Amino acid sequence: MTKHKTKKIDKKGWPLVMKVLGTIIELTRFAELVEKPKIGKNYEYWPEGAICATGKPYHGCLRLGRENKLMICFSGGGVSVNEYTAARPQEVGGTGPMFYSKEAILGNLMLKLGICGRSRKNPFRDWTVLFVPYASGDFHCGTGDFPYTNLAGEPAVLHHHGYTNYRLLLEKIKTLVPNPDKILVTGFSAGAFATALLTRDVASAFPKCQDVTACVDSALMHYDWQQVAREVWKTPEQISARLFSTEIVSDSLEALHQKRPDVKIMFCCSKRDSALSQLQRYFDDDRWVFDQKAGDVFEAHLREMMQRLQKSIPDLSVFIFDTPDKNHRDAGLTAHCIIASGAVFKTAVDGMTCAQWLKSGVDGKYSKLGLEMLK
Repeated sequence: MTKHKTKKIDKKGWPLVMKVLGTIIELTRFAELVEKPKIGKNYEYWPEGAICATGKPYHGCLRLGRENKLMICFSGGGVSVNEYTAARPQEVGGTGPMFYSKEAILGNLMLKLGICGRSRKNPFRDWTVLFVPYASGDFHCGTGDFPYTNLAGEPAVLHHHGYTNYRLLLEKIKTLVPNPDKILVTGFSAGAFATALLTRDVASAFPKCQDVTACVDSALMHYDWQQVAREVWKTPEQISARLFSTEIVSDSLEALHQKRPDVKIMFCCSKRDSALSQLQRYFDDDRWVFDQKAGDVFEAHLREMMQRLQKSIPDLSVFIFDTPDKNHRDAGLTAHCIIASGAVFKTAVDGMTCAQWLKSGVDGKYSKLGLEMLK
């Protein structure tokens, strides 16, 4: 395997880095959820039995809104598909390939950003928001424990409990918002894969709500996902059974559309997504790099995906953008994700910002923006 070259911080600097990280975590801590939560206040909810990849307790984040509308947002944070990736979680100060978030240490911060935040620019600021942090490496759809050998040569276990954790959070939000008028299921990166995989699951939990939208932000990757879902993550059969090709998002969205044609489906992504390109390059060529070839392959895959989904889901709403990735301009790669940052209010295609496009889609007006970039 090609060694991944990264800039190293002198060991003397790590205490400062950790201190800053610790300060950020403390500043983003919320009060624990109370029996009668206040509208507009951010809370942490620690379900009994919910755990991170490491076995540590797991929590979700939520805020009640003034409108009877519910947004469920799944966080991103990589993926683990085998023993090699399981042994390489994301570590502060780590070098080389690091594949997934093992703890939800910064999940609270996301409840303040992008479409989950309360900016005046945000058309969803008065919605109830359930933010589902990511700490399981399984696209939020695992229920099992995966044994592996860590880098120290010791036996270890990765707790792929993403689905179990999400369901515990879902049961709680149902008690607070039992019959929402509208539901938006969304997520970015790994959470975008979860959006495709789990929107049908969410919709089934609120049978009285007939106004549901799924918005996938930056998810596209080819791999043997059915094998991973069944053998590594122990994904519920009703979810893994929908996977038949190497492209997990299209499989899942087509299954959603066939079962629930009333659900509005939206997809946004940059044309040469740097993070997704890098991981696909690793899966294809065992190379952990950001390069021109990775971008070329991703762009071709995205073009194929859009052709496929426009045929199977004619009313699919699309937002393709080309914001350069500042760290990888030389490879011609573009930004990864948009809904969880201020870019969602600034990035525009054909005169419409991503936030405006999303609000329009939720209101039932589908549009296809930026597809000419893929021609």
